[in-house]
Amino acid sequence: MSSTPDLRRLNAGLHAQFKDIVLHGLLAPAGMERFDDILSEQDVDNIHAYLIDQSWAAYRAQETASHP
Repeated sequence: MSSTPDLRRLNAGLHAQFKDIVLHGLLAPAGMERFDDILSEQDVDNIHAYLIDQSWAAYRAQETASHP
């Protein structure tokens, strides 16, 4: 089980808004605060890519475990 959010199935609109969500608090009313005071746009791009990579790694590990 992964401790990172699974972004594999995030819709295209939310992927496009990822920077605004993380940097500018687009989802602040839902509890996702803004981080523009500590993260750069490049940081957010790197985090986005990392979360997607981790989601796929967890999926592949789960598939491998269920099909020995």
